[in-house]
Amino acid sequence: MARVSAIIPVYNGAATVAAAIDSALAQSFAALEVIVVDDGSTDATAAVLRRYNGRIRIIERPNGGIAAARNSGASAATGEYLAFLDCDDIWMPTMVARAVAALDRDPACVLAYCNCAVIDSEGGDLGSALVGAGADHAPTLEEMLARLWPIMPSAVVMRRAAYAACGGFIEEFRSYGFEDVIFWLRVREQGAFCYIPEPLVKWRFALFPRPLKVGWIKPEAFVTFDRILRERYHVGADHLRKSRGRASRSLLGYIGLRALDRGDRGEAREAFRRALEFDPWRMKNLLRYAKTYLPLRLARALSGRTRAAR
Repeated sequence: MARVSAIIPVYNGAATVAAAIDSALAQSFAALEVIVVDDGSTDATAAVLRRYNGRIRIIERPNGGIAAARNSGASAATGEYLAFLDCDDIWMPTMVARAVAALDRDPACVLAYCNCAVIDSEGGDLGSALVGAGADHAPTLEEMLARLWPIMPSAVVMRRAAYAACGGFIEEFRSYGFEDVIFWLRVREQGAFCYIPEPLVKWRFALFPRPLKVGWIKPEAFVTFDRILRERYHVGADHLRKSRGRASRSLLGYIGLRALDRGDRGEAREAFRRALEFDPWRMKNLLRYAKTYLPLRLARALSGRTRAAR
């Protein structure tokens, strides 16, 4: 019987799901089952999954959204621990073993999560880690309500009992975005978290250079999130929504600066343009975008040193 159940929800993820599955099957932790939930895909996902017959468990269901897909996988799981891996992310070989060790060491810890290395939508290494200074520790509930805490589903292994105690993911969320944030808040009510500082996951920034993730954040997801946050914690969610936008804008700005360092003004211009979509009046990115039309040496000099986005 598996100690850990790895749950991989996928909807039209034929381009990336094989890499996610391969990384789960390559874990150094042996007592692991891999459950892939095909949430009504209409692309070649089903054909990709058939290549793994006998090595993974496949659940096929009508499209119901990311939260419902994760819950379907959890319902079928046999492990005492649940691990969630998005279909466009990749685990390092020791990810599960390190998280299980953290949970085994501390019975009061209900969820362990790690830092993530950031890759772009095509798998290119962006040379940045997701968790930066100030958030490099396990949070209190108050900290999670005050700012958007960088916990990615793919970085999490948690106790099945804690999952059950809070009723799983809220299935009213059909798109990505905030379904995980409210879930982590509810899990944090069950007990403390453990943070592993090493980047044991490759987390894919799915917006660049080409949009990849299907069913990205929709306006109704924020409306639902705000309502639940007000009902449960008596705070609004606008500051967390703005924080999510700033994170994407900051990462796009960082990508643009890296592109300028390489001499690729076209990529830099496109990254800065997309950053402006998140905040059209942010002067820093307006100036950065304008500089991509200058001679390369001058654009580099005026842009300053590239630094990792946190």
